[in-house]
Amino acid sequence: MDIPSDRSSHNLPTPRGGGIAIVTAIILISAGAGVYGSALPWAPLILFTLIAILGALDDFMSLSVRVRLLIQFFLSLIAVMICVHELNNLDVGMIALSGLCVIALVWQCNLYNFMDGINGIATIQAICVCLMMGIFLHQTNNNPAIVKLLVITGMACAGFLYWNFPNARIFMGDTGSLFLGFIFGFAAIKTSIGSIDIAAAWLISMAVFIVDATYTLSIRLLTGQKFYLPHRSHSYQKLALKLNSHTKATSLVCLVNIGWLFPIALLMMRGILNPFVALILAYTPLMIIAIKLKAGRPN
Repeated sequence: MDIPSDRSSHNLPTPRGGGIAIVTAIILISAGAGVYGSALPWAPLILFTLIAILGALDDFMSLSVRVRLLIQFFLSLIAVMICVHELNNLDVGMIALSGLCVIALVWQCNLYNFMDGINGIATIQAICVCLMMGIFLHQTNNNPAIVKLLVITGMACAGFLYWNFPNARIFMGDTGSLFLGFIFGFAAIKTSIGSIDIAAAWLISMAVFIVDATYTLSIRLLTGQKFYLPHRSHSYQKLALKLNSHTKATSLVCLVNIGWLFPIALLMMRGILNPFVALILAYTPLMIIAIKLKAGRPN
């Protein structure tokens, strides 16, 4: 049970670990649907399972930050090696980029965990990302196996949404959030190799979570706060407090994804916007919102 505290965004004790349902559905269906094989090796399935187990252990045993990070770095290193092992020109630049990808993948896992704090937000964000990137990857014929994985992930999250929004009867917990963050991070690295447009599309589709989590953590570090402790200073949490509604805050996140970020990414994918211009257009308003809401600072 997730017992409310003064740093929680919920008021009633609520079961957590519901992400097990998401994990089970995605693992079993993606394996049965032939996602893995020649186009995508079976190794990622093992990594996805291991990151879910790590999340489940943390849900039920509360692992230390050091243990979690060590395991996440190890799994992320293997994931990046899987993504780049087919490249023939592993020069110094590519090795350095691979190292950055490992760090980015670890951060993606944790930021998704940090952003799972109000009803439905992590689930709806996952559905939006699967929808947007599924469309872009399908249109560019970029890794059909990943497209299948995104479709299955989006459908599993849609099923879980019934139990998590607008009123949360169960939380996905670290089991679900670490798992989803890892899947999106792996898929982004795998499909972005050799394509700046696809890399930018991933960054745009996940912009709400990336900006909020990164800005909030940066402010907490700069102001000497214990960043690893639970808190309610993310932009989305402050917005929920301001609106006195999880439903309105989560709905606004969905609206930003579909009404702002998706059109920008679509224009970029069609060659109308430069990728760097598109990133600036996507990220600038989100940064302004985080600053206005004083994200990272105590309420």
